[in-house]
Amino acid sequence: MQHSRLATDNLLKIMEEEDTEIACIQEPYTLGNKIGGTPHFLTVLTFGERKKSVAIVINNKNIDTLLTTQLSDEDVTVMETRAGNARFVIARMYFDIERPIEVDLNKMNAIITYANDTGSSLR
Repeated sequence: MQHSRLATDNLLKIMEEEDTEIACIQEPYTLGNKIGGTPHFLTVLTFGERKKSVAIVINNKNIDTLLTTQLSDEDVTVMETRAGNARFVIARMYFDIERPIEVDLNKMNAIITYANDTGSSLR
């Protein structure tokens, strides 16, 4: 989304029109240390202190979510989700071209291990 206010606004409009319940986004528009322009009825999950590069937006209060802080950082947002009888882990990751790929692959393996250990599906 390249930190664009217009792109973030358009995504939120599309989520409403398409009745999208969960969206994973990269480089959203930010104001200070928060995602800008998101209505209060949305749940927005991010992690870290610097400008947010990844976020998960939830548009359904019936979806029970928990930010998994031990697996999240500025470039990875991981949440455990329960909706009805379904239980799954959602991960939104930013892969930096300047970083060795092994770093991100190790993060992915940790997330997969966590999902398997909790009996969750990985999305």
